[in-house]
Amino acid sequence: MLVWREAMSTGHSEIDKAQRQLIAHINEFETALRKSGPDVAMGLFLSGLYDQVAINFGREEQIQRESSFPFLDAHHREHGNLLGRLASIQNHYQSANHRADQGALLRDLTALIRDWVSHHMVQSDVMLRRYLPHPSPPHQPRPRP
Repeated sequence: MLVWREAMSTGHSEIDKAQRQLIAHINEFETALRKSGPDVAMGLFLSGLYDQVAINFGREEQIQRESSFPFLDAHHREHGNLLGRLASIQNHYQSANHRADQGALLRDLTALIRDWVSHHMVQSDVMLRRYLPHPSPPHQPRPRP
């Protein structure tokens, strides 16, 4: 099971909420995999995922633009790569022969999840934290001597 850690935070509540939801979805996939097997687990995991992720990536890139994030182009390419891999897995799963090659499909999906979390979220997304505007701390009165 994956656990959200504060070190994974981008510092933006909307992005962090979407990432916590993705981790919860991955954990649900893992549970379904143990309880129901790969075919059911993959079907549940993939259902609606592409559309939701595309929306989340679009929102994330808008926030990056607004924050003058200097790595936006590279980040956009990473998003495109992740979405392309996800679309390929979904298409393969939906094809008539997906049951014949379930092991390879499951390996592809778990590799995508691993790359998504360990590289994209933990390394690329957290870089945004440095470029978000941070509110000033509230004024604290000085103690009297």
